[in-house]
Amino acid sequence: MFIADTHCDTLYALAKGRKPDELMVNREKMLGGNVTLQTFALFTGSNGTHGSAYEDANAMLSCMDQLSVDWLLSKLPDTYPSVPTGIISMEGGEALEGNTQRLYEFYARTGLRMIALTWNFENEIGYPAKLGKEPGLKQFGLELLKHMDKLGIYADVSHLNEAGFWDIYENMSLPPIASHSNNREICDVPRNLNKKQILAIIERHGYIGINFYTNFLTKSSTASIDDVVRHIDSIMELGGEDVLGFGSDFDGIEAWPEGLCDSSCFPKLIDALSAHGYTQTQLEKISHLNLWRLLKTADRNREYN
Repeated sequence: MFIADTHCDTLYALAKGRKPDELMVNREKMLGGNVTLQTFALFTGSNGTHGSAYEDANAMLSCMDQLSVDWLLSKLPDTYPSVPTGIISMEGGEALEGNTQRLYEFYARTGLRMIALTWNFENEIGYPAKLGKEPGLKQFGLELLKHMDKLGIYADVSHLNEAGFWDIYENMSLPPIASHSNNREICDVPRNLNKKQILAIIERHGYIGINFYTNFLTKSSTASIDDVVRHIDSIMELGGEDVLGFGSDFDGIEAWPEGLCDSSCFPKLIDALSAHGYTQTQLEKISHLNLWRLLKTADRNREYN
């Protein structure tokens, strides 16, 4: 079964000097887990190693060839990819430097698919969940949403505070997505989504990628694949069959469920879901079709040269 994953920090790890064979996501491990669509984030929400956030993002882009995967940097093909393939997202809007022209630059170069507007710090766009529920997006953030809507770039609410979430919900025609977040009712941390947010994403036919970071799965010091299944179950029970997926956060986390340590381990999760009673149709939606539907929906209205 094909696998799609909406978040990893692999390009950041490469830019910091790690070797491909040291990573949780690389071509060999993607092949082992049948991961054929991986979203690679330009993580620019923290002080990096190359100067400004903009320079950091460019340093990450210069590492793409090290991964030896295919890249979808322009119009999507008609059919879902069957070999290891990457698309680009951004985590933390600092690389845009408060300038919408930077958005168009990254779009032209990478076919940018989604932007997590903040990481864990306030920036020119808005405020992170880590700092509380309020306030909402800043003026540049609201302006940015208009351009993202026009270009077919999803606003990723992972890391964003709650008021910013509702600004996206109310001001974009594209639905909000959460590339790597879980259910706060099961694990009460600010980075997870509350019930009202989950229902809003379901209502708008968005996307929720389940995060594999132990601290977002459980209050226990260790996690298992069953904890991942529990979060999927809880969102399924709210009607989330068509919005669920995986957002592993590989290469950006230091603790993960036992048996789910890198991209090659995805079949174990699929087997656990199957044993838990998920049908083939449901598994195909969660594993890759929900994300592909979302990407193709936006792609129909994107502007390509």
